[in-house]
Amino acid sequence: MLVKLIAVRMSLYLMVALGLTGGGFQVFAQHIHLAAGAKSTAQDGQLYIVNGTTYDINSTPPNTSCLFMSQDDPILYPGLYRTDATFVVLPATLWTGGPAPSAPAPGSYIELRLVSATGPVGGEIGLWEESVDGTSTTKLISLPVGTSNGTNHYNLSEGDPGQGVSTPDGLDPYGHIHGRQFTASKPGLYMVGVQLLDTSKNGVNGGPIQTPSATNYFYFQAGLFIDSMARTNNTVTVRFGTRAFNNYLLEVNTNLVSTNWIPIEEVFGGNHSDLHYLIDSNATNSVRLYRMHEIPQ
Repeated sequence: MLVKLIAVRMSLYLMVALGLTGGGFQVFAQHIHLAAGAKSTAQDGQLYIVNGTTYDINSTPPNTSCLFMSQDDPILYPGLYRTDATFVVLPATLWTGGPAPSAPAPGSYIELRLVSATGPVGGEIGLWEESVDGTSTTKLISLPVGTSNGTNHYNLSEGDPGQGVSTPDGLDPYGHIHGRQFTASKPGLYMVGVQLLDTSKNGVNGGPIQTPSATNYFYFQAGLFIDSMARTNNTVTVRFGTRAFNNYLLEVNTNLVSTNWIPIEEVFGGNHSDLHYLIDSNATNSVRLYRMHEIPQ
């Protein structure tokens, strides 16, 4: 069980939050695949993340899904939070499991650009690749918080950058590469912008076939962390990111050394991670202490 404890001192004008982490940390897998596809395979057809609306924060209605990052690998990722959420490219031929609806055009070569990052001050989103034997890692990309127009990108397709994957059916842009991990250097909530690119030279005049996607924005939640807190009169609202298949209980106390923790609200987790708001509607004391319990289902 993981416990997140925060302390809030209430006055007419002041609210102070103190974060403390305690207890053990359990591992819960959430292996998500975000699939690159194309709205059309014709020249200049636009790329898009086919299932991106499940996680894009700008979806309609507004989306609160997040990619949870655990601090659970002190050997390969010491001091880092990580998620093995994977970006893939839909297969265009039978030879790679397709043809899938919305697969990019044969001959295209799909990469992912890391555009922007917001989050904890001094934090960083990283992309790592593990060795074949799983004993070491290589950092591919760093995306510091505050970046607004990043240019770094990496391949999602598995073939040769200029030609794709040679098959009897053409040049397949398919890609499903494991052993890559996104990391965060500090606990908290990050918002990361990404964009799909076709970097092939198989289109008109030796350029790409597909045009770049719109920028998608995803929440990455590093650890169990209350990222925002607001007080209105006697009501305090806290926001935090949950992990899939776990329940969360908000408890309150008025004395740090007291064991008299009172449960006030609970969240029953779903089959994917998302952001939640919990409310204390009786915040009348000068000091209110809160703690979060993460309880496996």
